[in-house]
Parts: sequence; structure tokens; C-alpha cells
Amino acid sequence: MAEAWTALRVEVAESLADDVANFLVEEGAAGVLTEVREAGVAPPPPGMARLEAHLASDDVARAAAAVRTWLASLADVVADARGATVTTAAVPTVDWQAVFREHHRPLAIGRRLVVAPPWDVPDAPDRVVLVIEPGMAFGTGQHATTRTCLEEIEVLAAAGVGSALDVGTGSGVLAAALRRLGVPRVVATDLDPAVLPLARATLDANDAADVALCAGTAAVVRGRFDLVVANLLADALVADAAALAATVAPGGRLVISGLLADQVPRVLAAYPGWRVAAERGDGPWRTLRLERGA
Repeated sequence: MAEAWTALRVEVAESLADDVANFLVEEGAAGVLTEVREAGVAPPPPGMARLEAHLASDDVARAAAAVRTWLASLADVVADARGATVTTAAVPTVDWQAVFREHHRPLAIGRRLVVAPPWDVPDAPDRVVLVIEPGMAFGTGQHATTRTCLEEIEVLAAAGVGSALDVGTGSGVLAAALRRLGVPRVVATDLDPAVLPLARATLDANDAADVALCAGTAAVVRGRFDLVVANLLADALVADAAALAATVAPGGRLVISGLLADQVPRVLAAYPGWRVAAERGDGPWRTLRLERGA
């Protein structure tokens, strides 16, 4: 059961606001708001500050009595302490799980894909529905780089891809999409071994159990693939450029993402002999499809 909280509010002269805030912290408040504004409530009078601290409801009576006693004793010698008021108000209980679930809703991506949380799986017979547990690892479809990678994967898979490698798989959403879009052989890897069980859960839940998983960077992968997807940060795309390029079969494509628009020139410099065949942008983020130059 969630702990109940109560707001302890103090209206006091601005000259004493810092002293009161420090006193409230000493009484157990984790923090103090010093500019409290509420809809429909008039602001404090000129020269006054309104402070608010949230305390466990079991502690607020003691803290309120303490601050009242302290202000009363201070008023005998400090004129600014006179006229201060101390009140309490219940803090509305927030259903954080409901807030979390409201934030994560089914998201249509491209022409054929939907990424959905397990509690809100839509009936979408004309689309491939990918069920992802939000928060398990990077890759829920909410981030621009994941969305644009999925859009690019959809286009390439429609043209026919025999094999694919997902480097930095995270939640496994890209690998699952590749398999569900008809790529017969998919391998996924991630530098963090702790992520692999999470990716495996995603793959199993999305009829993609035959995707092979391994720990490490592209350098640990043997063989070449028609399509390689690497949704990494710019530094990793540069550091792993040679290994990524080595995994792409002749005539294959390399999709890189996770880089910002102003990082594109630096990243491309690490891929000599490759050209940008397609580019997708979403805000400041970029996803590039690279092909070897003629």
C-alpha cells in the first residue's frame, strides 16, 4: 500500500523563506517548493513567500507544530516572522501505474507495423503487431531512432531480405520486426549480456523465437548478412564501423541510427566507400541507409 502524504504549507515573509525551508528539511521534508501556485488560488501578498513541503501523513502534525512553535518564538525578536501562517492539505493520490500505462499506448509505425504494450494489444489484422513490455530495455517504439529504424526495415523487408543482423538489440523490437516482416534468418546481439533475457522474452512473445541471440558487438558475429541494422550512439557507430561493415554481404545494406543531425558527417567519415542511399529524420535524430559505392 502506498504511503499517504500531506502538504505542509507555510506563508512567510520572503526574507525568511530560506530559513523556513531549512527548518522544514530538518523536520524531515525531502524537499521544499518555494514558488507554490495553484489554479484558482490567489498568489501570496507582496513581500510574502508560499512554501510547501510534502511529508508522510503520520509525521506532518509533529512537523506543523514544530514550525509553528519556532515561528512564534522567532516573532518575539524578528518582526518579519509575525503574520506567518502554517496550514496542511492532503496530497492527491496518484496512480502512477495508470499514468505509466496511459503514456504507453499502441503506436502505428509505417504502413504495416504497430508497437503495443501487453495491456493494450489492438486488433489490427492489416498490420504486424509487435508487443513490447515498456521499460524492460531500450526500444519501445517511443524514441525517434526506433521508429525510423522500423520504418526503414519495413521498406527493405518488402523488397526481400534473406538474412539480417540487429546490432545493439536492446528490447529486441527490431529483430522481432525483421522476423515478423518475413526475413527468414535473423541474428541479434547486444553488448550488455543482461539485456539478452529481456530480448529473448520479446522475441518469444512475438512469434520470433528462432532469432539467434549473442552477447557482444558486431565483431563477435560470424558470417555476412543482406541487411545489418545498428541503432547505437554515434561514438559506437564510429568505433565499430569496420566490424559493422564486415558483416554486410556484397550488395547488402547497412542501416545506422542513434546519431544526431550534426553528427552525421563524423559518422559517415568512418565508412569510406559507402554512400547514403536513404535518410530518415525525426526531430534532431537521423537514420541512414548505407550502400557500398559503385
